[in-house]
Amino acid sequence: TSSMEIGVRMRLQCRVHSERKNLEADYTVLNEVSVDRGPSPYLTNVECFCDDRYVTTCEGDGLIVATPTGSTAYSLAAGGSMVHPDVPGMLMTPICVHSLAFRPSVFPDSVALRLQVP
Repeated sequence: TSSMEIGVRMRLQCRVHSERKNLEADYTVLNEVSVDRGPSPYLTNVECFCDDRYVTTCEGDGLIVATPTGSTAYSLAAGGSMVHPDVPGMLMTPICVHSLAFRPSVFPDSVALRLQVP
C-alpha cells in the first residue's frame, strides 16, 4: 500500500473596492495579489496599512502581497525573499520602488493588509 500526504497551502482573500467603498470584486488567490501602474508610464503611489494602521507609501511600479507559496514567483523576481510554505505569513514586496528605504516585509497571517491608491 502507498500513502499520500495532502499539503494545505495558505491563500489570500482580495477584495477590490471603488472610490465610493463599493465592493467591485472578491478573489481568493494562491500565489499573490499585485497592484501596479498598468499601462501608465508614470510611477504609482500605493498606501499600505496593516490592521488599519499606516505602514508606508510605496512609490514605484507597484506592490505585491504574496503567500509563502507565491513567494517563489513574481515576488522573488521583484527582489522578495523565499518563505517556507509552513510559515504563517504574507510577504509585501515593492515593484521597482523609487526609494531605497522600502524593502520587502513579512507580516503574520493574522493581520489584514489594505492597499490603497490615493
